[in-house]
Amino acid sequence: MKVAIIDDEPDARKTLRYFLTTLQPDCTIQEADHVAAGLKLIASYQPDLVFLDVMMPDGTGFDLLKQLPTIPFKLVIVSGHQEFALQAFRFSAIDYLIKPIDVDELQQTLERLKPAQPWNQIMDVLKQAVQPMTSTDRKIVLKDLNAMYVVSVSSIIRCEASDNYTTFFLSDQSPIVVSRPLKEYDDLLTPLNFLRVHQSHLVNLSYLQQFNKRDGGIVLKDGSEVPVSSRKREILIDVISRFS
Repeated sequence: MKVAIIDDEPDARKTLRYFLTTLQPDCTIQEADHVAAGLKLIASYQPDLVFLDVMMPDGTGFDLLKQLPTIPFKLVIVSGHQEFALQAFRFSAIDYLIKPIDVDELQQTLERLKPAQPWNQIMDVLKQAVQPMTSTDRKIVLKDLNAMYVVSVSSIIRCEASDNYTTFFLSDQSPIVVSRPLKEYDDLLTPLNFLRVHQSHLVNLSYLQQFNKRDGGIVLKDGSEVPVSSRKREILIDVISRFS
């Protein structure tokens, strides 16, 4: 397997190279330290797998990707930046590593990359995801242990938290459980007509059917009953009043 590391930090490249040669002794590795060099490396080396940093002196990893006519390789984002782009990578199901790199996480990433995946399709979703999300027609990618699912935001009825896992209840398929906390999806979906009505529940207001004044809970169009915390009831009532 031919691997390319595109990262402007020498120590990060050195660490990643060491871990990769330990975990995948048969791989060959070449490096680039900025976007322009990365483009040349991809063209000449034609890697099977690229580890791509986000922020570099002459641009971002996305600047590099936008200049490629296709994405013929498997891609892993490597970043130390906890910003919107990183959040988008997570919800777009592109495997990523947060610096400093942990060898166990890298091993898991390599295991996930083994099955063939429709990477060009996933990259299209990724590029959409880093744009401002302003429409419920947008799609996100959810990933469980077995598969990746391209999901329309408008099909998400609600999300329910359980420790560091989130279950997505959808209008058109069975629930999907992902190993990400609800807080991350709250940040992503709240601008798209979702409301965090409870510590453990995020709901799509388009599916709201009934508000029970007696207990303060709500019923959604799929029949599910969801509790509403006392401090969110006034917000919910205000939202409902706007429907009339």
